[in-house]
Amino acid sequence: MKTLIISIMLSLTAAVISAQEVTVLDEARLFYAPLNVTVTQDGDNYIYNIKESQSRQFARDPIGFMKANFDIQSFINHTANKEYHSYLVTFKSTNGSLEADFDKKGNLLETRQQFKNVLLPAEIRNDVYQDYKGYTLTKAKYTARTKGEILANATYKIKLENGKDKQNLKIDARDSGVGVAVN
Repeated sequence: MKTLIISIMLSLTAAVISAQEVTVLDEARLFYAPLNVTVTQDGDNYIYNIKESQSRQFARDPIGFMKANFDIQSFINHTANKEYHSYLVTFKSTNGSLEADFDKKGNLLETRQQFKNVLLPAEIRNDVYQDYKGYTLTKAKYTARTKGEILANATYKIKLENGKDKQNLKIDARDSGVGVAVN
């Protein structure tokens, strides 16, 4: 019986050892792309379409999202043969967009943000509720511009309805201390 067990062990060991072959693989190129997007080009404008799973994060802080997921220096190196004087890069999601202008060195010159169907910040939402009791919020849009990273203007356009009564409000987000679209 010992002989049988030893011979089975030896034959299994021989089978496992002989099954090991070295496979040489071709070179694989890896690169870091945290933003899983589709990129389209329209003339000199590059458009990054944000996936639905990341659109909420994008709408909360568009410039922060761009900084975390987009490397302008890598982009400039990728398009170096075009020799642009400036770069217009657009980030689009289902509920809004961010257009960013960069100079040829990669410095952020300005941004333009437009978002629809945004959730108003708590401070603004509470003020509107207090001032317009009985009204229902039907639309909320957010637009903003920056010079570099400094907020130049930010506006919420709100549409309220109460039966046949309608109210359109335009609220300066900078006056309320809020300057980021929140979804």
